[in-house]
Amino acid sequence: GNGANGDMEEFAELLRELKGRTNRSYAALAARSGVSASALHRYCSGASVPGDYDVLARFGKVCGASGEELLELHRRWVLADAERKRAGSRAPAAVSAGRAGAAGAVTEGVS
Repeated sequence: GNGANGDMEEFAELLRELKGRTNRSYAALAARSGVSASALHRYCSGASVPGDYDVLARFGKVCGASGEELLELHRRWVLADAERKRAGSRAPAAVSAGRAGAAGAVTEGVS
């Protein structure tokens, strides 16, 4: 793990590893997994975590993951999903920080 994004990053790392075995595009893998290519890309980049494991099970099978790898994928998904939920519950704190940036937003409009 590497700090705050440990679990989500490890989850994304495994997805990228599985994807790397195929020579298929995100679009092709997404179509076979029943999810959009942009969503799959977010999962692989660690930007988001699916709320449902079924998509990942299909993705893993399409990539030729073994039963053991599917178990590892599920384990990492559970941890990443928990981290995503923790991050979500911390989100309101970011609102107060946003006010400080309001002055900067005014100058941005002048271009």
